[in-house]
Amino acid sequence: MSQNLPCNLILGIQTIAMKVDPQEEAYVRNAANLVNRLVKYYEQQTNSSDPSAVMALVALDLAMCGIKFDEQHRSLESNILNENKQLLELTEIYAI
Repeated sequence: MSQNLPCNLILGIQTIAMKVDPQEEAYVRNAANLVNRLVKYYEQQTNSSDPSAVMALVALDLAMCGIKFDEQHRSLESNILNENKQLLELTEIYAI
């Protein structure tokens, strides 16, 4: 059984200490890096250093990304299922 690793992160101006599964550590660090890049972006775009406002924009941005991803995933899955159905129908038509 693997032990959780200590992982100290800085998100915006907040320091977070947490323990993560070794297989998840890279994802956690990459996510923290993305959050920090978005914090800098929104600080520059809004000329605001209000941590609450900036983090709210970051949260909104990431939530929108998740929603868009889910929608695109469902659409792609639907297209694939339809194409598979059409291919199966063709194989039935031309089956010898």
